[in-house]
Parts: sequence; structure tokens; C-alpha cells
Amino acid sequence: MTGLAERLTPPASVPHPGVHLGLRWRSIIASDAPSVYELIRTVEAADDTHHRVSASEVADMIEGRCGTDWVDALVGIDAEHRICAVATVRVLRRITDCANAVVNAYVHPHWRGRGLGRALLYWQDGRARQMLVEAFGADSEIPSSIHNFVDAHMTDRRRLYIAAGFYAKRTFQIMYRELEGSEKALKAKHGYSVVPWDEVATADVRHVHMDAFLEHYRPSLRGIWWDEATEELEPRWSFVALDPHGRPAGYCLTGRPAERWIANGRTEAYIYLLGVDAEHRGHSLSTALLGATVSAAAASGVSRIGLDVDTENPSNAHAIYERFGFVDGPAEVFYTIDQ
Repeated sequence: MTGLAERLTPPASVPHPGVHLGLRWRSIIASDAPSVYELIRTVEAADDTHHRVSASEVADMIEGRCGTDWVDALVGIDAEHRICAVATVRVLRRITDCANAVVNAYVHPHWRGRGLGRALLYWQDGRARQMLVEAFGADSEIPSSIHNFVDAHMTDRRRLYIAAGFYAKRTFQIMYRELEGSEKALKAKHGYSVVPWDEVATADVRHVHMDAFLEHYRPSLRGIWWDEATEELEPRWSFVALDPHGRPAGYCLTGRPAERWIANGRTEAYIYLLGVDAEHRGHSLSTALLGATVSAAAASGVSRIGLDVDTENPSNAHAIYERFGFVDGPAEVFYTIDQ
């Protein structure tokens, strides 16, 4: 494989969007955080997005994720000194076997239809190429990806990504099950058991996760998935499956999506990760873990429980969740430029 610089061909310079579009552009600063957070909440409400950005994620735009990622971010300011647009490029420096850059942008509904989205994506693409080459080296032969998730119903945004050369590589179906409060946990079989999350060392569960997700799409991201999910962990609704010798064999990591509670006006639990080690599959551990999680969430008074699943999951997980009472809701599409 050729080096990153030859594959990505980063531009020598990437100008900010033109002032003819109506906004003045500069790099984000710490004092922008309240206005950026307010802007994002306005955009999410207008677009009815599934994922809701947290205050911590806004802080990450300024600092980088806990200071480990490399983030470049722009804000667009109108004549009244209001922040009306923000765009970010985040290089995942924690991943060393693939050069990953995540792009995100938010434009106030009043400013749409003027070419801002297209101009911001052009800037993001150029900066992502520059940053990936600088972060991982011009001669690095690791693969690269510039990517983002887009809600499936946002057709204008999807067309924008396609026109910019991004490809829709995967669809993640979001599913929900309404809870009645009387759901009962299912007993594990074949000598296995299901125990509360806090009874097992987190490092041991992470080891199961890293092995279980090795076969999934984009396995290089599985460490990031773990880090992000554990930040949302709700131990009351999370469980670990143990084999007959007491060793972790699977897990269900569930969180409380507080931003979505506020946005939707209802309580929910959300299963961020569910995995079973390949050696222990075929013993109905996913069903036992789901049963424990659903029962615990229902007992605490939560109105529904959700999860998302890769529609091309090789283990046919979608059908498992359907049999467990989950039904399709919205969906998110993974768009990427791979080099």
C-alpha cells in the first residue's frame, strides 16, 4: 500500500468558507461553548436527530476528547455576533492501525439553503486529509477513513455527503421495546450465570468486548466504542455473563441517555454494547443478558429500552432483537471516504 500522503493528497492550504456566504469564520474558543451548545440543541430539535450532543461532547470540540484526540473546529458568526454554524474535524489518535477522522457540522435552520453545508464539508475534507497525514506520517501505509453518521431521514444531508465523494457503507437500525414494568429476567442455561456489572472487574469485561467485536464492521474502532459507552454506563441496567468456571463470557453495557430524556420528555435505557465471546456463543447468552437488562430497566420505572444494530451483522442480531420484542425505529447511515 502506498503512503498516506499519496493516497489522501492533502491540499497545501484549506481556506475558510467565503464571507460571501454571510458569516464570518474563526477557530472555536472556550467562551464559545454556551453558544455552540445552544446552537446544536436548536439544530437537533429542527432535524429530530436520534443522537443528542452532550455538554461533554461540546467540551471535546474545544479540547479534543479528554485531550487525546486532535480536533480542529470552526464557528460561523453573523452580523449580530451570534454563532450560527459550527464544523469539526476530529482525528482519533488513540487508534494506531487505521487513520480515522470524524467530521460533524451544525448549521442553524435560518442559514440553510445558502451553500454553507457544502462549503463546510469542503473545508472538513481538506483539513481531515491534512491532519491525518500530519498525525500518522506521510509514508504511513495504514488505511484511512474520513467518516460520519447521518440520520437516515435527513435526505439533504445524505445527498451532500454523496456529492462530496462519501459512500454509504453501513446502516445501523435503532430499535426500541416499550416496557410495562412486569418483565422478568430469564435464567442462563448450561451452567452459565448472569451477574450485576459491579461484581466483575471492568478490565476483564473489556477484554471480552475487544475479542467479541473483532469480527464486527470497523473493528479498529472497538476501543473507541468501549470508551464512549462506559462514559454513559448505568450499572443498575448492565450485566455480565459468567461461564461455568466464573470467567466473563459476555456482557451487556447499558446507559441512561440523559440528553434524549430531556429532548423527548420520556425516560429510556439504551444498550450501547452487547457482546459474547466467540468461544461461548450458542448458549443463549445474548438472550439471558437481554432478559436481565430489560427486567432491571423495567423494574426501575423506565418507559422504554433501545439499542442499535448493524443491518449486515453476520450473527443476524436484528432477528434476535425482534424476537425479544424490539421494533424498528429510526436509523443512522455510516458515510465514509476510505483510502
